[in-house]
This record gives sequence, structure tokens and C-alpha cells, in this order.
Amino acid sequence: MTCFSHVVVLDFEATCDAGPRLQPQEIIEFPSVLLSLQTLQVVDEFERFVRPIHHPQLTEFCRSLTAIQQQDVDAAAMFADVFAQHQAWLAMHGLSERNAVIATCGDWDLGTMLPAQCRAAQPPIASVAPIYQRWHNLKRSFCAVTGRQKPLGMSGMLRVLQLELSGHHHRGIDDCRNLAVLCRELVNRGANIGITKERASQ
Repeated sequence: MTCFSHVVVLDFEATCDAGPRLQPQEIIEFPSVLLSLQTLQVVDEFERFVRPIHHPQLTEFCRSLTAIQQQDVDAAAMFADVFAQHQAWLAMHGLSERNAVIATCGDWDLGTMLPAQCRAAQPPIASVAPIYQRWHNLKRSFCAVTGRQKPLGMSGMLRVLQLELSGHHHRGIDDCRNLAVLCRELVNRGANIGITKERASQ
């Protein structure tokens, strides 16, 4: 059982290259799928591209990996605006840290990428709402349900649970849709979608 009514499945895509990691990395896609934990139905989706400012030209590797094109980010808003839009989307659905939890595939999205993006934004994001400060790592519930010791990536978890991978892997909104299917299956198998990690408030 869970104390939350909804789960917000989130999977950022960020600037990247085949060689050394870009410094700083920046979010270029901010997607979410909203899943009701009462009905296990998808309630809504949120997807925005984000314009990077430190490395505005996407690498060929990044475009191929994510299927995000240069024109997508060139026409996009800055991170601060997109982040505000996401918070407004949550508020529109009446969601906060009291009744919803963000679910991610690992701890990178909210543990590493969001803090780095907030520091890299111009101007930097001074504070982050509590809902973004703790999350549910779907790899943890996958291991609990399957009895596996070693976590797998999204495609591996779907394969083990005999769920189809749809869309373009590493396109954020497609990954969110796949992770929502995974989350639903884990709940059906008895997973508790609670908080698995918290970070200190900014």
C-alpha cells in the first residue's frame, strides 16, 4: 500500500556527447506521465523541450540517442520557465508532496541532474519545492518484487516482466510512458510506491 494518490513518472533527457561528459550538462527534455495509484490509469502527460544555454548546439550523438533535434531546443523556453510550467501542471491537478510522489528510473534525475541544472540555470534556481526533493526509485521496487539483488535499466526491467518497450528509448516522454507501464505492473505485483531517497532542501 502507499500513502500517495498519484505518482509522477519523470525521466529527464540532457545534453551529452560520446566522449567526456559535457560540463555542465543541461536538461533538454522535461517530461512526466501522471499515474493514479487508485485506478492505475494515466491521468495526464507533460512534455516540454528546454533550451540549453551553456552548450546550445546539440551533438550528433545526443540527437541520435534522444531523437531530439536542434530545432526542438532552439524553439524551447529556458529551464526556469519550463520548471515553473511543470509546477503549475502539478498544481492544476492538485498535487504536492502531500499526495504525490515522483518516480524515476534510478536516482540520477532528481539526485544529480536537477540540482546541477538549478545551479547551471541563468539565473540559478535558488529553491526547489519539496516534491522534487524526494522520490521513488523504480529500480528499488523492481528488486523487491522480483527478488533480484542487482538492479537493471528500464529496458531490462521491462524484459524481465515481459512488458513491451515502446517508442524511442532515451526520448524522455517515451521512457516515461514505458516507466508508467512498469510502475503499474509493479503495483499489481505488490510494490509499495513510497519514498526511497531524499536530499537536503536547497
